[in-house]
Amino acid sequence: MEIVAREKELAAVRAFIDVEHAGAAALVLEGDAGIGKSTLWRAGVEHARSCGVRVLISRPAEVELGLGHAGLSDLFEDVLGEVLPALSAPRRRAVEAALLLEEPDGETVDPRALAIGIRSSLQLLAEDVPVLVAIDDVQWFDDSSTRALAFALRRLAASRVLFLLARRLVDDAKPSGLEHGLGEVGVERLRIGSLSVGAVHQVLRDRLGRSFAHQTLLRLYERSGGNPFFALELARLLVTDVDPLEPLAVPATLEEMLRGRISGLPKATRAALAVAAALGSSSYPLLEQLGIEPADLEPAFAADVIERDRGTIRFTHPLLSSVLYGDLGAERQRIHGRVAEIVGDPFLAARHLALSTVGPDAKIARLLDQKATEATQSGASEVAAELAEQALRLTPSDDRDEPRRALRAARAQHVAGEWTRARTIASDLLSETRAGELRAETLVLLAELESLDRAEELLDEALRETDSHAGLQSIIHCRLAWATRFKGGFEHAQAALRLAEQLDDDVLRTRAEAVQSILGWFAGEAETTEDLPSRSHEFASAVGGEHLVQEATLAIVNTLAPRDRRDEARFFFEGEHNRWRERDEPRSARALWGLSWVEFLTGSWQLAATYADRAHDISIQYGIEVPQDHLPIALIALHRGELDVAREHSTRALELAEEQFAIHPPQHLAILGLAALWSDDAATAARWLAKADAQAASLGWREPSVRWWTPDFAEMLLTSGRTADAVSLVDTWEADAVRVRRPWVLAHVTHCRGLIAAAAGNPVVAAELLERAGGEHEAVGDLFGQARASLALGIVLRRTQQKRAARVALAAAREGFERLGAATWAAQARMEIGSIGGRIRQAGLTSAERRVARLVVEGRTNREVAAALFLNERTVAGHLTHIYAKLGVRSRTELARQLR
Repeated sequence: MEIVAREKELAAVRAFIDVEHAGAAALVLEGDAGIGKSTLWRAGVEHARSCGVRVLISRPAEVELGLGHAGLSDLFEDVLGEVLPALSAPRRRAVEAALLLEEPDGETVDPRALAIGIRSSLQLLAEDVPVLVAIDDVQWFDDSSTRALAFALRRLAASRVLFLLARRLVDDAKPSGLEHGLGEVGVERLRIGSLSVGAVHQVLRDRLGRSFAHQTLLRLYERSGGNPFFALELARLLVTDVDPLEPLAVPATLEEMLRGRISGLPKATRAALAVAAALGSSSYPLLEQLGIEPADLEPAFAADVIERDRGTIRFTHPLLSSVLYGDLGAERQRIHGRVAEIVGDPFLAARHLALSTVGPDAKIARLLDQKATEATQSGASEVAAELAEQALRLTPSDDRDEPRRALRAARAQHVAGEWTRARTIASDLLSETRAGELRAETLVLLAELESLDRAEELLDEALRETDSHAGLQSIIHCRLAWATRFKGGFEHAQAALRLAEQLDDDVLRTRAEAVQSILGWFAGEAETTEDLPSRSHEFASAVGGEHLVQEATLAIVNTLAPRDRRDEARFFFEGEHNRWRERDEPRSARALWGLSWVEFLTGSWQLAATYADRAHDISIQYGIEVPQDHLPIALIALHRGELDVAREHSTRALELAEEQFAIHPPQHLAILGLAALWSDDAATAARWLAKADAQAASLGWREPSVRWWTPDFAEMLLTSGRTADAVSLVDTWEADAVRVRRPWVLAHVTHCRGLIAAAAGNPVVAAELLERAGGEHEAVGDLFGQARASLALGIVLRRTQQKRAARVALAAAREGFERLGAATWAAQARMEIGSIGGRIRQAGLTSAERRVARLVVEGRTNREVAAALFLNERTVAGHLTHIYAKLGVRSRTELARQLR
């Protein structure tokens, strides 16, 4: 069919498809109903196909808006055989369950896994040829498909995936979820306007095979507003040209015209069309099961009311379907009831059954409640939410299950991401529910929808509502322990355990013990229990079910850090990864996160970085990024000398922490401090490390192994002349390590004691302590700590003129750093070796180096020194490196001390 007077729009559509885009992009054709969006959309689809682009198509109808994943089924129906085998098991299972390619197995499918599966499918399809996702009438694209596809789009890095969307403009029109998924940067909009008089004349002549008198044409144009579909429908009603002196005798609205057009069809055809309108997309086999003969549809094909599209029967314009469906009245329920009896999709059947029922019906409500549960298990969270609400609607007001169904509907909306609707249902239920268990459970749900402070208030109220239900009280105390974790939370964990013991409930006891163990571990209350790994399984469910918390993982890693238990930690996390990688990627990622720590402690830093990156990537893909995701990446980068990478990740983590918890994690503050310290910016380092220590204290972190920055902080204090502060810091750290038996920490304490002795002018004691520290580090398998101890020992020996022994110690340090990949520290060791036997007097400096050194000692920054001496900063940094090597110092403070 020739496209009339749309040359500019057609060129824009073709250019969008032809141009190479920097990333995923979309073109949205928007305009009034009947203006010609679909015609241009079809032209774009045909152009893409002619260019060798793979096209995925969906043409949803209004009645399909509530169907689960109907749009995704349209888009991927023809390519599933190609993409499913290439997907990882959790993603493949999620796609198969959502699109009803397999029966639910009772295990809930994560909707995020479906979205990631869709993203992976698009990337796979786009590897060989570009992909165009084409959706007509995107305003009717079902919510579950929209959420999955929009989630995927936000994580779609491929530049060969384009989206061609057609959208009807109405008064309250808002951009679709797909447009939000791409963001404004990736979305172009093409407004389709009215045709000219001449173009309308050509459309009427081409489509109807007749011409109209000029006056009649002008009247048609004026009445239609240049809308081609409206003009065509008006023209169909005119048998002859109209008298220019008489009014145009046509219906006032487009809907009335369409209604009149349909009314002229045979009765059997109208009945068949009514069923098709209730179904949305339909096929001959389905219609035949409903008693509709193919012959009944032929008049509708002839009248251009319906058309065939890839084996599916659909209306030529969505307004035709809307008018038919709107006019069904009471007949609508009867048709939905017939469809419910024969349709194969169990969720679709349940939905039609709900739509066929007007008043309360306890039996149907129970069935819908059951199907809502099954939809949740299959990953169709939006379908589950709709069915749960329908079950609530059809539950008689005197049915004792009504409050419970309201709570289930609120939970279903919560899982579906409709937090506002979930909050509304829960709040309404709360206003109608008196004190008791149900009210408490409703408050617990609302707590999951609120901020941390508000959650604490709601959980406190829930606790007051459960005087007679010790089991629920134990559950709430576990939640409160987590909600107040930044304030301690330990008392609530103890209360949860007491209640579980009173009830002799093994499940509640295990959960309470898990929370108590993890929070107690951070508080450094006692030596860690032997069954900490097994308790970690219960931790997530105890504090909220879906929380992918990493506190338990960190507790296991640090407890099993010594060499003789490290294989136990590796075995545990490898088992966790193998257990979940085929079913739950986020949980398997948590195991990878744990493995990254194990390998970091082992000294396999490259493998550790790989695990950390993979865990972080999954977190980003699933939209569950938290500050701790960045921690091993930043810490490994820091130790490898990739200071900018470390800063980048810790800065991002602090931003996330501010948004999510309104606090700053001590570890990331410490990483910024160490990055500054190892960049020779002592002032900035002191500020960050002091913040880290203060924050850890305010959070009650008496577990010494999580305060791993303490040795560097103590050394910095010593270098700054704050010996008393350094001693106090190490004393506290040692006391905590002795109390909970952390040999890994105690090795560092011995190292710090050696540095303190050196600062006090006792090189013999210092050397003895540092040599002992090296042995202790070796015993626990801390290769980095061992190399650091050798480096410090070599410096002490060099300064006491024991050059041969110093050279041996420094060579061992250099070898250890190089084996680990600690570039910054290896360079430091090489510099120290180079200074043995070299010039250590100021006279050994060149005149340029003396000028730089003098200004640095005055307290000027590299930039200020460069400006004063008319040099660039890189040259100043190079001079400083040579100065440090010649004088055997490591910092500006030591340089000042040496020159004085």
